[in-house]
Amino acid sequence: MKTLREYYGEMGLNETQIFLLNRELSIPNLSNLTKAVHEKRLQSLNQAKSNTWNHGPQMNGESIRNEVQQHHMNTNLWQRHLNPVYQVKGFTIGAARPGKEAAQDYTNINHYTHCTCPSCKSGTRVMGVNNPHDMFPYVEKNNVLMSVKRRNLKNGTIKITPWTFEHLFSLIEGAYTSSEMQLALELLGSIMVRIAFMLDHEENSDGLLRLSLPEMATKEMTHHLPELGEGEWATPIEAVIYFLDILGFNEDIKVDVCGYRNLTREYARGTKPQDNGRTNTLLTISHMLAAVLHRRPIGEFAYGLHRGMGMNAMSRGKINPAYPLLSPDINEYLDKDITELGWSPQ
Repeated sequence: MKTLREYYGEMGLNETQIFLLNRELSIPNLSNLTKAVHEKRLQSLNQAKSNTWNHGPQMNGESIRNEVQQHHMNTNLWQRHLNPVYQVKGFTIGAARPGKEAAQDYTNINHYTHCTCPSCKSGTRVMGVNNPHDMFPYVEKNNVLMSVKRRNLKNGTIKITPWTFEHLFSLIEGAYTSSEMQLALELLGSIMVRIAFMLDHEENSDGLLRLSLPEMATKEMTHHLPELGEGEWATPIEAVIYFLDILGFNEDIKVDVCGYRNLTREYARGTKPQDNGRTNTLLTISHMLAAVLHRRPIGEFAYGLHRGMGMNAMSRGKINPAYPLLSPDINEYLDKDITELGWSPQ
């Protein structure tokens, strides 16, 4: 039997550090967050849809695909417009436009059946269109694209695949090489929950919302896990987090254009803010991390991911037991056996 207090002691945290991390990361009320952060998410959506991030030239799908395949070693040769957003340790993280769904010949988007745009509401559902605001989140260093998977083929060529959930999951799972990585991954999962609700986004001097990572948690995390990946393709953990933040902006764009207008849905009793988009995407990553840490059942996560067509957001009631440092009162958990929190025995 092991209490949470004893567990954190084994991870190298004394009681003072536990309470300092909890003070920095705690979320007072998870249940009301969707409504509380809606205006901030809407502000970020409108910024992402605007020309704050240049939409770039008109391109077809083949040109966009070939650009990544042919010029992954020199992004200076891209036709697309690169919009740098974050810089960390020599890496640049940003949004390139147009994304594949913004290609001139892309016609795979159908508005949701419950879309309330004028055409859909009048009975003529919008189908077979593109997403003019779609973008390509990227990480690059010295003009070399880092946010891709490179695979050597038998014919001597290299197949380039932009980071997908599968690749990100494998990077994170691959980092779980020893018990000392558990705390780093817990902090990463905790930070992802906060980013899902934009709790660490602040307006910069230009009035644009940008992520400011929690200082103490990030320092402790990078001490144990400074980067993901291996060799020349290793990427700072902060760069991966910033990449996921850009992905969050784009996920809100995707659901907005399909019918969650202004990140809301219309019901019989009124219009309500929704978690679809950024929030559910990043809570899916937090859920995956909890499964990797054996704090949520892997089978439950995998089944939900299948049923949710790639999404399985962590439910509100499961977040604090999996990530106790997010709790508004960590004393509620410290003297509990970790198995009481739903964790598998360590």
